[in-house]
Amino acid sequence: MKDFVFKMPARVIFGEGAAARLYEVCRSLGAGKVFVVSDKIIGATAEFQKILDGLSGHGIAFEVYTDTLPEPPAPAVDAAAEALRASGCDMVAAVGGGSPIDTAKAVAMLATNPGQIKDYLFGGTKTILNPPLPLAAIPTTAGSGSEVTGASVIEDVERHVKLSVTHDSLIPRFAIVDPLLHRSMPGPVTAATGMDALTHAVEAYTSLNANPMSDALARQTIRLVGENLRTAFSNPADLTARGNMALASVMGAASFVNGGLGAVHGISQSMGGVAHVSQGVGNALLLPYVMERNCVGSLKKFADIAAFLGERTDGLSLREAAERSVQAVRSLGRDLQIPAALREVGVTREMFPEIIAGTMSYRMLAINPCVLTGKDVGAILEAAY
Repeated sequence: MKDFVFKMPARVIFGEGAAARLYEVCRSLGAGKVFVVSDKIIGATAEFQKILDGLSGHGIAFEVYTDTLPEPPAPAVDAAAEALRASGCDMVAAVGGGSPIDTAKAVAMLATNPGQIKDYLFGGTKTILNPPLPLAAIPTTAGSGSEVTGASVIEDVERHVKLSVTHDSLIPRFAIVDPLLHRSMPGPVTAATGMDALTHAVEAYTSLNANPMSDALARQTIRLVGENLRTAFSNPADLTARGNMALASVMGAASFVNGGLGAVHGISQSMGGVAHVSQGVGNALLLPYVMERNCVGSLKKFADIAAFLGERTDGLSLREAAERSVQAVRSLGRDLQIPAALREVGVTREMFPEIIAGTMSYRMLAINPCVLTGKDVGAILEAAY
């Protein structure tokens, strides 16, 4: 067995109603004033108000910031960081999906480190030297897993590319996972974020960097998605399905933090910067096409994935069983009404060269189960078009 290091420093608090106890986390961290980051939609909900009521009712001072943007662009992150610096807050709490949480990670870091966020993006001129402000993350979607990862994905609007700041110090100190906050998640968001969690687990499980502990988390994530995502999408009030998908988000993220990612994320991240396709939708759309190409690189694990997703593989050859995993993901995507083609989400063939170039510079492409060339990526895009 190869040597490995397993990272999971976030403390996870799970339970219905757990979000309203944010004040307990603030007290444990000795916070004097909390900068609460969200977006306009979540900020207007009754659930968000309960969180604030819990803070005020227990004497915790706070300032609310809801001007975050989806797929956060660098200028919006810098504006949020300025607001945090001016607020006098000594802790950050994020309430929302991956975009508010990624924004909160970035501003917590910028509060204690000089410069703008573009200075710290992959290939930038600065490195994180000082610990960020303490951060608690309360996810309202189930998929990005940003609540337990050390990556903050930001769009560099000048270069039309999504990049990340990645550092262990960006991992939230606490992840408060409350299924009650997920009940109002719209169907398309439930579908896209759930498929994002599945993508994390599939890529981590088949990565060349996988290890026994990341594999265990990835296997359970795939099972949870296969058993619960359709129900969460079709019956939003089902708290059992919502809770299981919330766990899938956390576990899938923990698997990829340790096992790594691959070509789906490489292509999707590049495509997001060029065509402004959200990561969840991009991953969901690309996943079966990349799996189809990667199958031959890890037949046993792709056969496992088929079984985890409920496919009958008895009596099939290893190759046939592996191919069933692709069929299972396509069937799931159809049931969730995921867009079936890149052209449906605004991608054009003229964008392919730039998407391919961005993909080939993706730092984790080297641990994809198959070596991919630019020609291979082009073939995947063409198949998905």
